[in-house]
Amino acid sequence: MNRTIGRLLILVGVLIIGSVIYINQRTAKINQAFVNEYKESTKNTESRKDKYQIGDVIGILNIPKINLEVAIKRGTTNEILKDSVGHFENTAMPGEYGNFSVAGHRAYTSNKFFSNLDEVEIGDELIVLFENETIKYLVNSIEIVTPDKVEVVDSTDNSKKEITLVTCTPKYVGSHRLIVKGLCID
Repeated sequence: MNRTIGRLLILVGVLIIGSVIYINQRTAKINQAFVNEYKESTKNTESRKDKYQIGDVIGILNIPKINLEVAIKRGTTNEILKDSVGHFENTAMPGEYGNFSVAGHRAYTSNKFFSNLDEVEIGDELIVLFENETIKYLVNSIEIVTPDKVEVVDSTDNSKKEITLVTCTPKYVGSHRLIVKGLCID
């Protein structure tokens, strides 16, 4: 009897681990398809800047320090954040003056794109491929705030080109927000 229960528990454990691995691989595959499609679509096309709709891929975020390349979609709904990171509406577009703000999950089964965001340090590069431009930002600020501090995505100085990355922290708890900010280097 005890052996049967033990074997059943092992089987359940293997199934759970297997399903998590499958979901993570599926999400990575979907994201890579978005990245490839976006890169292909930006070849020899004219600028769309503010013509993007909610759910459209608007660019690619690359963070070399944590080996991340992820599609950025317009909007931050649960559906969008399921397989990409999301651009907060009413914030600047990449490379524009103001604050280009992006949100992503870090501890969920199906989207862990910002899982290692806490490894980013001051001076690290954040690179955004937007249309036919490569826009580089250098991290200049890292802080942890409470979820009600939504002003972190606002533009504090419209004479600067900024980026703000937002994710939950600590991992698996999410009681606060990790905020990584950078300034554009022209």
